[in-house]
Amino acid sequence: MRLRATTLLLMLAAACGGGSDDATSAPSTSAGGAHAAGGQPASGQAGSAGDAGEAGSAGTAGSAGTAGGASKAGSAGAAGDAGKAGSAGKAGSAGKAGSAGTAGSAGKATAGAAGKASAGSAGSGPLPYPTRPAMKLKGLQPDFWPDLDEVAGNGVGAVAMNLVWAVWESTKKSAPCGAKEQEYDGRCFVVDAGVDQAIKAYSDRGVAVTAIVYGVPGWARAGHPCSPVAAGFEIFCSPDDAADYGRFAGMLARRYDGKSGHGRVADFVIHNEVNANDWFDIGCGQGKACDVDAWLDAYAASFSAAYDRVIDEQATAKVLVSLDHHFGKQFDTPAAAHPLLGGQTVLEGLAARVGARKWRVAMHPYPPDLLKPAFSPDDDPKVTYGSLGVLAGWLRRTFPTAPWTWEIQLTESGVNSLGPGSSEAAQADGVCKSLRNALGTPGVESYIYHRMKDHPVETASGLGVGLRDTNGKAKAAWAVWALANRPDVGKVSCGFEDLPYVRLTRSYSAARGHWASTREPPTGFTKEQSWRLSRDPQPGTHLLFECRAGAHSLVSPSASCEGLPPLGPLGYAWDAAGGGRVALHRCYVPGSGDHFVSPDAGCEGQTVEQTLGWVLP
Repeated sequence: MRLRATTLLLMLAAACGGGSDDATSAPSTSAGGAHAAGGQPASGQAGSAGDAGEAGSAGTAGSAGTAGGASKAGSAGAAGDAGKAGSAGKAGSAGKAGSAGTAGSAGKATAGAAGKASAGSAGSGPLPYPTRPAMKLKGLQPDFWPDLDEVAGNGVGAVAMNLVWAVWESTKKSAPCGAKEQEYDGRCFVVDAGVDQAIKAYSDRGVAVTAIVYGVPGWARAGHPCSPVAAGFEIFCSPDDAADYGRFAGMLARRYDGKSGHGRVADFVIHNEVNANDWFDIGCGQGKACDVDAWLDAYAASFSAAYDRVIDEQATAKVLVSLDHHFGKQFDTPAAAHPLLGGQTVLEGLAARVGARKWRVAMHPYPPDLLKPAFSPDDDPKVTYGSLGVLAGWLRRTFPTAPWTWEIQLTESGVNSLGPGSSEAAQADGVCKSLRNALGTPGVESYIYHRMKDHPVETASGLGVGLRDTNGKAKAAWAVWALANRPDVGKVSCGFEDLPYVRLTRSYSAARGHWASTREPPTGFTKEQSWRLSRDPQPGTHLLFECRAGAHSLVSPSASCEGLPPLGPLGYAWDAAGGGRVALHRCYVPGSGDHFVSPDAGCEGQTVEQTLGWVLP
């Protein structure tokens, strides 16, 4: 997911504090998920570019997305009209939803799906994992937004925050530690006050926190080659000693265990977009071919070291591998100027190297063209909002005895709103469809939208994925996103209205045949009929899968897709009739080779292949 090198340089300049956008308008206490400014979403975790975070008292670069008090990438700006969702009315923390009335205290998510994550006592055992129900699937990288209740009060299940090693341990220091430092394993870590406060504040509001753990300090990367793609990218060099990185992750897991008074982090993303050498740099690219085994060995070492430390501190935490949307092995280009590995290659390599450690995937499913809002099932071999099922189906087929690998979090992605490739209306439509597709893919547990507010460096490159513009004014997408899961004010849409079910829709194209999916069909298909499946397993149910059959799709009860390319799980059908359910059959058209699903026992005059199960109308 790269743009031009000039854009990369602009991004890093902004991340290092080179701009002055709203430098004082947004407090760093809401510094979760700051995205290094620019058109390259992979830099979303580049809150502190270069060695900005190593400037000691110079500032809190990294988690805040800045160096010192200079430009805060994606800062909130004026919050005077915070909560205004255009003509839709206020969708903010006050719970106001235009004509829907006022939700009162519903705007303050003090319980939430995660519960009070900072609850518990230091003497008790590990807290349970803060599982979010599907109604709380959506999350946000809040971009320094000053009104935390406006974020938490609009149905948010999680926020993402950058935990930048180069900020916390810019120099190697042994205990004893100072008052503003955290001691761990005999080492001292300088507490990033802004992100520290934000983690506790969101935890207290019942919002789960996902940590993006990256940013290698200079002392920890000087002992081996690195080839930063631009000035400032040095923090993306792989560490000399994975144990040092693991120690940092362990410190975070202890401090934010939900029992120590600092809030809870239960999801730990290990480095950022590690299938791209630009973001996990082992010293190759730009004319030097990468050694794939060395790449996978280096990442597996970091992952294993971090995993072991995190699980030692929080036995129920989840540890994830970060991938951009280049998923198929077709993208393995280790000799390119900007080397890539397909996500499949990384995951297979990781699985072969980490033993019994229970890894999960943190995917960035941006549209295939970042400047356009369109996405489709046909985006495969990229995993985008349109082809989320490809990842979910591949994981189930490739790792059938490792169900933890089927758990997916979407930890960074967004839809552009700027012309000429897009518009605010197109963004709003894309946001809604992305939510519907995430909900329509069993296994997707969290979808963190990037970002709350546009940054001017990104918009200068034609990219505006924020739910609000650079001035903080709400776009149409803000109302769509904020009100999609607000049953407390009578607002549910974009797939949330079907929960606890997902809607299996049959569509047709004269050129391609039929398509049956719980996700949006490709362009050119007309929706014909739909039925409901359970999103989660229930007694007496079985999972159905979508499979690619040439230009059309078919439905199968087999995770192997009967040897066809998998397009992902759909939902759970019932094993028997009852409760108003109808039988659903898979039908075959001999003349064209097409397949479709139908409740008609005679398959509408075509060939009956099998009964798939019972579904709700």
